[in-house]
Parts: sequence; structure tokens; C-alpha cells
Amino acid sequence: MKLSVLRWLLDPATSFLALRLRAQESGRMSYEAAWRLARVTRHPDEMVYRHHGHLAEGSGDER
Repeated sequence: MKLSVLRWLLDPATSFLALRLRAQESGRMSYEAAWRLARVTRHPDEMVYRHHGHLAEGSGDER
């Protein structure tokens, strides 16, 4: 199952907000980045996870 489908099933409100954010940016923002932004907008306590998917593999920055 694709990650985006799983996200829609588990949290449709965040996924819908991500689509709205991406539309506001005229598609210049990836769905992944929009979803992370939407997630921390709705759940600010998860801010520490926002950059998790943006770290380079093996960067050594294991927070």
C-alpha cells in the first residue's frame, strides 16, 4: 500500500489540508512536504518529526 493512501485512511483531515496547501502553492510544494506542514499545523506537539523525511541518508544527524 502506498504511503499516501495509508495517510488518507488514517488521517483524512490532515491529508485534505495538505492538498489545500499544495494547491495554494500552485503545485510547487511536494505532497510529502505539504502533508508534514499540515500535520504540524494540526498537531504542533509533533514538530520534532517535521524534518525527519528531509534528512539525507547516512547524514549522521540522528535526533
